[in-house]
This record gives sequence, structure tokens and C-alpha cells, in this order.
Amino acid sequence: MDNKSYHISKSKTKKETMYLEYEKMDGYKVNPKVNKKDAIAVNKIVFVNPEFSEKIIRKKIDKKIDYLLSQLKLIDSDDSGDTGTIKKTLLDAEKLRIQIINEYVKYLGHTYESLTLKKIEIIINKLRFKLYTMKELERENYYYNQKENGHSR
Repeated sequence: MDNKSYHISKSKTKKETMYLEYEKMDGYKVNPKVNKKDAIAVNKIVFVNPEFSEKIIRKKIDKKIDYLLSQLKLIDSDDSGDTGTIKKTLLDAEKLRIQIINEYVKYLGHTYESLTLKKIEIIINKLRFKLYTMKELERENYYYNQKENGHSR
């Protein structure tokens, strides 16, 4: 397949050619995951408009935070003692926090960024507390069982 680059823009004048230096364009880069048959193959999209980039990133972050909150609600309602789910959710929350700091901070406004990081920190602290209480409960049950069976330290 040819290695061509295309620029799509909407303008009122017809048959206008525009030349851009793609390597020097600065913006939010996205690699699309959807490839459909009989369509133009797109391997990279660069959003140059800062407001549009911010809206896309906000939606992406809000979707991930909603997922973390649903997982937290599921963990709170389920008292079966599954630490694997808590650890996975905790890793996802910390990964999102680092991703916001490293990648998205230059596209987001300062207030949204700080509020989002505070939300994520609250979720992380809640998950750590839940994991700590479950570990303590396991430890107490272990010592209680050891004492009942006549084994002492």
C-alpha cells in the first residue's frame, strides 16, 4: 500500500489545495483501532484544535473514572474477600493517574486536571484501605485458626 498522507478540512472555497508539514504538527495523536473492509486505512490521527483535543481526553478520562467507580461499588457490595479484583482495580487507577500526569496534562485545563487527580486519589485510597482491611481480616482468621487447632507461636 502507498505511504501517502491526507488532510481533510472543510472550507467554503472549492478545489483548494493545502500543504502541511505533518512532522511539525503538534497536537493530540490517536491511533485508531477499528479497521473495516473496503474503507480507507487510517493509522494515525492528529487533533490540532486544543478545545477538541481537551473534549476527547475529558470523555476518555471520565469513562475510565466511571469504570473505576463501578468497580469500587462492586467491591464494596461484594464481601467475598477477593483481593485480586481490588489489586487489578488499584493498578488501573494508578495507571490512569500516571497517564494523566505524563500524557494528558498538557491538553487539560489546570482545574480539571487537579480535580480529576483528586478524584483518582480518593479512589486509590479507598481501594488501598479495602485491601488493607481484607489482609488484616485474613491475618486475624489465620491466627484464630492456629489458636483453635492448638498451635501456638
